[in-house]
Amino acid sequence: MHADELWQVFHENGEPIIGKGALDDEFVDTPSMVMGNAHVWFYCKSSSGKDILLQRRSLTKKMSPGYYHVSAAGHINVDERPIEAAVRETKEEVGIAINPALLYLVHVTRSSRRLESLLYVYIYELEGNEAFLFDDGEVDEVKWVSLERFYEMTENAASHMLIDMGRAYFDPLIAAIERQVV
Repeated sequence: MHADELWQVFHENGEPIIGKGALDDEFVDTPSMVMGNAHVWFYCKSSSGKDILLQRRSLTKKMSPGYYHVSAAGHINVDERPIEAAVRETKEEVGIAINPALLYLVHVTRSSRRLESLLYVYIYELEGNEAFLFDDGEVDEVKWVSLERFYEMTENAASHMLIDMGRAYFDPLIAAIERQVV
């Protein structure tokens, strides 16, 4: 996140309020305001079936420093489409360019974990040998884990230092990756 970024404000029904953006603090001060986030989960084919990429959040992050989370994620900026945010955040956080046409939208869900948010959850297949760059200071490392191991981690997220997004978030994500042709 950059200090001057205006995040898109959404109506309760999920539609963006055209031209209306707000700073991080404004969402904190007005908890009824809805923001949007794009989550991109990378997966690849492996000898064990499929692996999923976890990001370890920087120790300097305000929320959940050092915890594992989505491969790449971030807020949707004002007048930006969720898919554009997914592409931008991937480049900013892990230093790779992805093709928006290859993003697969798993689901959109509402979260009140910290602030009222709409989460646009995507998956994207990688080769598994990409070189990641962490220039923006938001990510300390990434690691591949088998999809089976990831499922186990989601069963008791806190003990694995994984941000717990809940079954309603994780189950459709895992099912979508499982459905992708090996």
